[in-house]
Amino acid sequence: MWRLIQTTMLVGTMTLSLFGLRGFATESQTLQTVTLQIDGMTCGGCVKDVKAALAKVASVSSVEITVEKKGLFFSDYADVRATVTFDPEKTGVAALIKTVESASTPLSTYKARALKE
Repeated sequence: MWRLIQTTMLVGTMTLSLFGLRGFATESQTLQTVTLQIDGMTCGGCVKDVKAALAKVASVSSVEITVEKKGLFFSDYADVRATVTFDPEKTGVAALIKTVESASTPLSTYKARALKE
């Protein structure tokens, strides 16, 4: 009797795992990644503001912002890139660009464009 219960539980667990993995695989196939060139940033606060604005977009699953280094200690905010992974069925690249540009402050006006890779 105990062997039957163990087998039933094992088969049930495997079935749930397979359905769960299939759903995950389907979701990950619909994601798209785009790299945006962002001009107008002047400091680390700008990076934080843009990253927070992009992360608030409902279909965005990840945001990574790269700032080039100038020498050993200084950041070159003239070359800032944001790599954004999102669901293209819920939002588009134009909406992401608009989100970046709307995060502008009175001191820094951001302009974004998608890079061809």
